[in-house]
Amino acid sequence: MRLSYSALLFAASLASAADTPCNPTTQTCSPVPALGTSFAENFLSPSKYFLEVNKNGLDYSDNGLAFTINKRFDNPSIKSDFQIMFGKVEVEFKAAAGQGIVSSFYLQSDDLDEIDLEWTGGDVMEVQSNWFSKGQTTTWDRGGKHAVSSSAMENYHSYGIEYTKDQVTWTIDGNVVRTLLPNNGQGFPQSPMYIMAGVWAGGDPSNQPGTIEWAGGLTDYSKAPFTMNIKSVKVADYSTGSQYEFTDKTGTWQSIKSIGGEVDGREQEAILSWGSLKAGSNPGNASSSSGSSSASSSASSSASSSSSASSSSSSASSSSSAASSSSAVSSSSASSSSSASSSSSSSASSTSSSYNTTSVSSSSSAVTITSATLLPTASSFTNTTSKITSTPVTSAGPTTIISSSTTTSSSSSSPSITTANAASAVYNSLILCVLALVCNGL
Repeated sequence: MRLSYSALLFAASLASAADTPCNPTTQTCSPVPALGTSFAENFLSPSKYFLEVNKNGLDYSDNGLAFTINKRFDNPSIKSDFQIMFGKVEVEFKAAAGQGIVSSFYLQSDDLDEIDLEWTGGDVMEVQSNWFSKGQTTTWDRGGKHAVSSSAMENYHSYGIEYTKDQVTWTIDGNVVRTLLPNNGQGFPQSPMYIMAGVWAGGDPSNQPGTIEWAGGLTDYSKAPFTMNIKSVKVADYSTGSQYEFTDKTGTWQSIKSIGGEVDGREQEAILSWGSLKAGSNPGNASSSSGSSSASSSASSSASSSSSASSSSSSASSSSSAASSSSAVSSSSASSSSSASSSSSSSASSTSSSYNTTSVSSSSSAVTITSATLLPTASSFTNTTSKITSTPVTSAGPTTIISSSTTTSSSSSSPSITTANAASAVYNSLILCVLALVCNGL
């Protein structure tokens, strides 16, 4: 199995763009920038979270970020401008095809801890995992190979890495494919990590024979371009604070100090808010304009919901991927969408086929009913697998799925909505209309 060649390529690239990183196990180093929160990025344009290590071959579009090798020695690559101290990363990724072409997505620390995901262009149905601790490469049995359900070069798949003090896990499309424990006898990645991604020619003739063989053979540059794609990435730092500092040269997680925060201080919060992450949003912080939209129901003729997971008496918000969207009902219509609102005098729509009834308002009469347990309007029952979802008070809280008779903290399948429920919905809608008319009369 290979040496950490991705790291070597990044080190060479960074030498021209920044100072060589300080290794805190051999030197006294300055604190490093911490993320201290969670975010999602869709790479429609250059990201504020990532540095362009090698710009040549990077292309942003509605489909995310493309990394393209057009000629020999191209190595388009990015690196986060922060580190996470324990955390979770998930990427929607399509690897580059081509003999000898290597697509990489991995975490790496200044003291050379590393957690890898890699794809070689000739192996279309698998991804490789690997890891290193403090740069030790004395053994070559750390690598693993994992099957994907369809071509990794033709289709996007979701790949994840989560590392804590207790274990490292790799996932493919939400399924755990590998777990690493601290007592494995070969070290354990446990220090603050950057997030890196790039594509390079492992099959370049200047590389060592072992590298060329591992990459699948010599690269034929006449068949360029070779392109890998990242559609989106989600990141959660399990620690808080503005910087991370090594207090000694051991490189253990116990030696890491968080400046202005706590190591592992937000793991539960990050896990609970993970499902609500949308590109551009940052739970607990202001959302950027390119991310999830928010909308308030302030008129009696329409109401809209967004992809953030919060609700109030005058607004309702939704997360379509986590099935926690909301619907505010007014005197004449209600509508919801994961990215934009639409209104109709007689129907309500929802991208995720989910409904939230925690906020019902009639703004024209300044009457607000919160935490109502009303059903959607009758015209909404065209999808028999629709769910009614109750958004928690805080964005980090659990999502509650409500069926016609039971309430649970999670659900693997959507409860069916019956004709009786539809009738109840019509009745409830009529009650709301009457209430709005009475209040307007007042």
